[in-house]
Amino acid sequence: MKCPDSFIASFYIRQNKNKRKDYSVYCCIKVNQRSVEICVHRSIEKKDWCVGKAKPKQENDYLIKLSIYLDSIKAELFNIYMDIKLAKRECSAGIIKSIYLGKEDQQITYLQLFDKALVKYKTELAPGSLKNYFATRTYLQAFCRSKFKSGDISLKYLNYNTIDELKTYILSNPLRPNDPCTNNGCMKHLERIKKIISWAYEMRFIDRDVFTSFKIKKKPFESKRLSWDQLQRIECRSFQNSMLSLVRDLFIFCCYTGMAPGDMQRLQAHQINPGAGGIQWLSYSRSKNEMPANVPLLKPAFDLIKKYKLDKGNNSRYTVFPFVTNKDLNSSIKIISEVCELGMSINFYVARHTFASTVTLSNGVSITSIRQMMGHKKIESTLHYARTNNIEIANEMSIAQERMDIKSQNDS
Repeated sequence: MKCPDSFIASFYIRQNKNKRKDYSVYCCIKVNQRSVEICVHRSIEKKDWCVGKAKPKQENDYLIKLSIYLDSIKAELFNIYMDIKLAKRECSAGIIKSIYLGKEDQQITYLQLFDKALVKYKTELAPGSLKNYFATRTYLQAFCRSKFKSGDISLKYLNYNTIDELKTYILSNPLRPNDPCTNNGCMKHLERIKKIISWAYEMRFIDRDVFTSFKIKKKPFESKRLSWDQLQRIECRSFQNSMLSLVRDLFIFCCYTGMAPGDMQRLQAHQINPGAGGIQWLSYSRSKNEMPANVPLLKPAFDLIKKYKLDKGNNSRYTVFPFVTNKDLNSSIKIISEVCELGMSINFYVARHTFASTVTLSNGVSITSIRQMMGHKKIESTLHYARTNNIEIANEMSIAQERMDIKSQNDS
């Protein structure tokens, strides 16, 4: 069983090496038998000091005021000690001294580090990714306020236990009522914090990376994608509501090009040009990672571009498609999924998964070509999007069986 810390603050005097040969008052701070001293910057005559009580004698106004001042120092040191214990931080006489002298403020804190990182990422991340970092900071701030009396913690005292408690807090305290963070969502938040802590270690803000032994564990997740029948059901559906009709077209365009909704909203006419094979090509750089993506336009996608093409001289917009807010995109696509009776609620990123799996991979397009069209840095990212289903696996195995049967007949 771990013994509790012991705290003692006491005063004594020491003769100065000056001509007056007076005495200076010092405070000894002791925690667990280890001690440090602080000079109080007050002088006193030896005859005015009570050694037994370790305080000035109460014989004149100066000595009385000095005694009160020393009591206030002792009380302040004790309050610092209690703050450290309530915050469950490492405690030592040296730490108490540093906080009392104001040197502790030079240590960068958890939230200060995060704010430094956000300033750095403003020029490096897309707005959507940066928004996720702000959500993570909201969780981190709420955790610090609930955990530490000061509402923050110096990186010096960050440890494995703090990270593990943060994980539990995120899973137990949703930012929005009745919308708890899932395990994978929590791991996303911890991944962002891990990235920032690693950066802090490289910048020498801290002398160790506490995430070295902390494992980010995500549960396997099967992303939603439309089957060919579901895609055709949306494509053939007519909507009298102009917003639903527009959002349906934008979703279908993403299904046949693999574009993310943000990139699709910024698409301009000069990014569509004739290319290899005598067909129109879509060329753009992804806003998320600035990776180039080159997509030969399939007929349904090209037909939609022609449908929304502006008449010559009409400069009412500079993008290929009319702009739609994220709120309207998300609310409308949910209505469309219900009207088309898809059997599941979808969002716009389902279109990107549908392009990788249903439109391309299922029709014999190689994974390397899909990677280039989707603008992925790593083939592993493409494999997350491009997945086969049981019907395709069964068809491939049927073909394999037919080939084996032919070989068996030839051998006999």
